[in-house]
Amino acid sequence: MDEEKKMQEEENSEEELPTTEESMKEFDSALSKAEKERDEYLAGWKRAKADLLNAQKETEQKMKQFAYFANANLIADLLPVLDSFDMALHTFEEKDKDSAMGRGYVLVQTQMFDLLRRYGLEVIDPKGKEFDPKIHEAIDTKQCETSGCDGSDEGLNYYGKDIRNRFGNYKFSKRNC
Repeated sequence: MDEEKKMQEEENSEEELPTTEESMKEFDSALSKAEKERDEYLAGWKRAKADLLNAQKETEQKMKQFAYFANANLIADLLPVLDSFDMALHTFEEKDKDSAMGRGYVLVQTQMFDLLRRYGLEVIDPKGKEFDPKIHEAIDTKQCETSGCDGSDEGLNYYGKDIRNRFGNYKFSKRNC
């Protein structure tokens, strides 16, 4: 009797086992669910990484912008000092420019311009350039015989932005007036 029970239990246990086809369907279902979860997690991680990179770029850009404006304010505050050096040098006669004081003025002015140039300041020389009302400011006009015009004063540019337009005293040919 015990043997019969064992055999019957074995037959029942064989009946309870899923068929190969059923087990493959369950396996495929579990696999597709796991792959879907993996893809969702991967997409989330990729979005998080992209958000982090964008935040880092934005922070870097804001830091550059902060430095730009901080330097622009400092440069704007130093421009009157540079103008004073220009005026002082123009008051010297040629013989005085070779004196120790004249050379000192030139040296300090040169050092200041070199320092400001490292921080993005450019001197714009208008001589021989055509007048462009988008970037030049005409303070005075004079007729001249030759074609074209001639700007007489330098301007200053800070990273592509004019911070001081001194393009004045343009001479225009008679045809342009």
